[in-house]
Amino acid sequence: MKIYKFTQQGKRSNNEDCLGKNDALLTVCDGMGGHNYGERASAFVVEHMLQKNETLKPLSKTDIQQQLNEVQSSLNKLLETEPELEKMGTTFTGIFKTQDVWYAAHIGDSRIYVFRPKEQKLWHTWDHSLVGELMRTREITIEAGRFHPMSNRISKAIIAQKENKFASASIVKIDELKNGDILFLCSDGVVEAWGDWDLVQLFSDESLTFEQKCDKLAKQCDNTSKDNNTAIIAEIEEADAFSYGNNDELEWTTFEEVEADYRQYLKDEEQEEPEENMETLQQTDEVSDASINNSMDEEGALKKSHNSLLFWCGILALISVIAVVMFLMFKRPGKNNHAPDNMPKVETPQKVENVTTKKTPEQEESKEEDLNQKKSKRTSPHSTK
Repeated sequence: MKIYKFTQQGKRSNNEDCLGKNDALLTVCDGMGGHNYGERASAFVVEHMLQKNETLKPLSKTDIQQQLNEVQSSLNKLLETEPELEKMGTTFTGIFKTQDVWYAAHIGDSRIYVFRPKEQKLWHTWDHSLVGELMRTREITIEAGRFHPMSNRISKAIIAQKENKFASASIVKIDELKNGDILFLCSDGVVEAWGDWDLVQLFSDESLTFEQKCDKLAKQCDNTSKDNNTAIIAEIEEADAFSYGNNDELEWTTFEEVEADYRQYLKDEEQEEPEENMETLQQTDEVSDASINNSMDEEGALKKSHNSLLFWCGILALISVIAVVMFLMFKRPGKNNHAPDNMPKVETPQKVENVTTKKTPEQEESKEEDLNQKKSKRTSPHSTK
């Protein structure tokens, strides 16, 4: 059996994925939790599951679930000394090998594929998430599920918690593998870079060797995926092939159906684009109408404000005129008004008229006395010529 594996950080600040393999187990885990806790969780589960499956031994689905429960309990015990690790967790995928049958088990959204290029069909797990359920029930295409905004919201994971609850794994039996089959375990970062139809074309390409296919897969993940991306790819050779049944538990999908899913996705996208454009235009029209209405409202408001301003300016002007008139009225010179002391007085010339005034007897008597005195002075003996 040829095995190729890789784990890459992608655009993340650290790599929380982990992978492992031995003679009895192939496993890929995708950690979560932040602060490097996801990295610890995924490494913890990989290490403990490998320890429990060091050699080939009889296994059942119940045995596999029991192993996962024991690892979950061990993870929970870490909280006794490191309570800050609570809620750290990881997904799990595993191919369990026994002497007479193999099992595929998973928890979360890391996937397992079985490709059979010679028969043009594949099988894969369904993500434990709302989007995974929508894809499984064909409410959305598998290709559309890759880009769904809630594709990373999973409903199951192995999580460190005080309640000691266990996540139930989806486990199927693989009782037949043929020469040329490809087992593919990967984290969701790989699915971000490769859709099902892309993988079908890659693994069906007879011009490439197994190693070249895997190199191409890893390179595109490294160039495209923003998330951590990890995968184990195993090609079944003649010596590894076995048949103990007909894989009744595997729900195969033909390559034609995978292509049809992809074509439907493209068709849906083409139909949605005009609708989105129309919606954008309608929103633009609504914005334009709203802008026009706002402009009209603003114009009306400005007019009202302008008219109000003119009204009050008129009132102020009228008050000013009245004030000036009143001022002039009260400050006009009158009989009792006098010029300031420091201002020269201007006497108005008066016309002299000849007026005959009648004298009183007293005035006549006084006049005669004055004349007598003057005569007396003239005839006085002391006077000389």
